[in-house]
Amino acid sequence: MNNKVANPAALGFGVLAIAFWMFSLAHSGLVHPTGIDPGTMQVTMAVATLGLLIAGIMAFLRQEGWSAFFFLLWAGVAWGSSHGMSHEMMGATREFNGWFAIAITLVNLYLWFGAFMDKKLGGAVSLTVLLIWLSLLGLGLSFFFNSVVLERIGGILGLIGAVVAFYVSAGSMCPMNLPGLPKEHNAG
Repeated sequence: MNNKVANPAALGFGVLAIAFWMFSLAHSGLVHPTGIDPGTMQVTMAVATLGLLIAGIMAFLRQEGWSAFFFLLWAGVAWGSSHGMSHEMMGATREFNGWFAIAITLVNLYLWFGAFMDKKLGGAVSLTVLLIWLSLLGLGLSFFFNSVVLERIGGILGLIGAVVAFYVSAGSMCPMNLPGLPKEHNAG
């Protein structure tokens, strides 16, 4: 591990939390889709892209394969969102959106399994990935079944996942050993 590179967890999980929070607001029903400013979402996703890309490179340099893959995967998803590459704008059907969400869900399933089995990552990281996985599963299925209930469940799970990601980010900078975070992820 390259100890000259800062721990990427604070940055990576912080910007992931911001992006997932904003993304999940409309899906949860807390904000009507027409109330979301496209410019604000584009800036949010651009910041998330840059932060996740930097965190992924930092994790790669530290030889943290799981974290590098996780952050770089989400950097790519955020990049597509920040550049207006929504599937609707490209003429995609709801079915295509559903398959895309399911594909990302499957990747997050094995990322969750890896986080769950790797005790070095801590329970809070595993819980974050589990909640993102369940959120995407609900959203993906909502496209297939045209179900507002599944969309709302996915959105609410996304908001909860964002809160846990904020906890991981904050805990990574905290000098205390917080529950669910390994000592190596804390500043102290």
